[in-house]
Amino acid sequence: MPAPDPPVQVSRAIEWLDSVGSTNEVAFQRAALGERGPLWIAANRQTGGRGRSGRHWVSPPGNLHASLLVTFPRLLPTVPQLSLVAGLAACQTVQHLAPGLIFRLKWPNDVLMDGAKLAGILIEGRMMPGSNAHNVVIGIGINLAHHPELDARRSTSLAALGVSADPPLALECLAGALEHWLAIWAGGEGLPAVREAWMSRALTAGTAVTVNTGREMIEGQFVGLDPDGSMVLRLADGGQRLITFGDVHIGAPPGADF
Repeated sequence: MPAPDPPVQVSRAIEWLDSVGSTNEVAFQRAALGERGPLWIAANRQTGGRGRSGRHWVSPPGNLHASLLVTFPRLLPTVPQLSLVAGLAACQTVQHLAPGLIFRLKWPNDVLMDGAKLAGILIEGRMMPGSNAHNVVIGIGINLAHHPELDARRSTSLAALGVSADPPLALECLAGALEHWLAIWAGGEGLPAVREAWMSRALTAGTAVTVNTGREMIEGQFVGLDPDGSMVLRLADGGQRLITFGDVHIGAPPGADF
């Protein structure tokens, strides 16, 4: 049995830019030039920010748009677990910035306040040509000063909640939190501790949710996470189903694609 990969050590190397298309793409560009990370790419504004399933992520000045580049020596089957790690770090960050409020995590990694989205995460990976090494970029957006008005999904910001926080402070908190949880996760060896901490901030068990897998819509009640980090749903017939991929909406299916 091969030895586990060592924990990812996150330095506070941060490259701040004014305006970019996507901080994730800039991070991959740095990797193509030989950067192996850990390196944070942050921007005051994104013109082509994106979320899961290729959706546009609104990225005005005043919000946090940042991506962490890390390089693993090989392709890890546990990389999808980074959604839980990053979501936990983002939730801990906003909790630090707004200690009087209670934030919740929606699988796999959205941070919510009373059901409204406050932060989102996009994790992407690319193999390095001619190498077994795997570049992974963890992109995190937090609505600090602004939030979009969307028809199908509710969103909010810290400013709308009466909390003021600037992007550099938020990133310093986020970098520290992500460093902490990446070290605990240690390539997957520490997932039980991550899972326990994630569940302590999760939606209430029994919350009605709908999952869009791209092939079907699945309605059920949130139960929790299985040992591998997949979401467990209780179906109407009393059975359970594991969800490994999909967009999760609280409540019944929305009228539009979410």
